[in-house]
Amino acid sequence: MRWIIRDGQGKVFGYCDETLVSMEGDLQNAKIEYAYGFLDPQRKSVTDGRLFEFKVAIKEGRTSAYVNNISLGQLSGEYMPAGDLSSIPPGIRVGDKVPDSNLTVKVLTVFTAHNVYQDRRVVSRERVSVPAGTFDCFLVEDYETFTGSDNVKVQTWVARGQGIIRQVVYKADGSVNQIFELTNIY
Repeated sequence: MRWIIRDGQGKVFGYCDETLVSMEGDLQNAKIEYAYGFLDPQRKSVTDGRLFEFKVAIKEGRTSAYVNNISLGQLSGEYMPAGDLSSIPPGIRVGDKVPDSNLTVKVLTVFTAHNVYQDRRVVSRERVSVPAGTFDCFLVEDYETFTGSDNVKVQTWVARGQGIIRQVVYKADGSVNQIFELTNIY
């Protein structure tokens, strides 16, 4: 999958490429590995072509992740969609409250980040058009706090079987920080 990332003024900030490398298990107990590539507005790698490996573990419904490269781990926050999709139950409907979630991200043995997702709810069901096409989506709103950051509002349009189609991440003052839109599905 590839998302185009725009800043709060609509200017292209970059691109995020996500590849599912492997997946074992189900949404209660799983091991998932992703590889990410981050590109600048001219579509040149910002990591000298190195892929960012992101390993996710779900154990008894709790999600944690592991990053083995500090510099790429620090960079990823600017280029990866926010949220914890693994904790959104299948079969969601408009009006549902989604359970709060905590995601622990370990960067080697040097640093552990804690991401908290609260006040999560399914607000509406909408047809959303992005460069990759038009999708039937659920709009999930929540408030997210990342280690060292303020509590921010995030709106995520999720399509069954696809994942994040569109996402708007706000700043603490309520203005738009970033917009992610799906451009390609591989």
